[in-house]
Amino acid sequence: MYVKVAQELTVVDGVDAFTPALAMGDNNSTQLDVTVVVNSATSLGLVTQGSNDMQGWSDVTTNSGLVVGFAAPTKTTGIAFRYVRLKATVSGTGTVIFSAGVNTAKL
Repeated sequence: MYVKVAQELTVVDGVDAFTPALAMGDNNSTQLDVTVVVNSATSLGLVTQGSNDMQGWSDVTTNSGLVVGFAAPTKTTGIAFRYVRLKATVSGTGTVIFSAGVNTAKL
């Protein structure tokens, strides 16, 4: 199942941003697609986080060094959480604007 989780989300250095939570259902893997449209910082980092109660979140996978353009980081398998979300962080000083989607599957 594919869900667009961020549409031109703005992130500034020192202030992390989070996408809405996505229910995994019976799925146990994710594949991200990311398009960075503006980058006045060094790069964007996206952390896939998982939770079973949408209160406590654990890091599952980290993708760093994302710059202007499209990227489809390596898929993540073996996810045992009921929900996932993305945490966006900026490396360096500046602002990043990006869009992202998550494709989930049972592998």
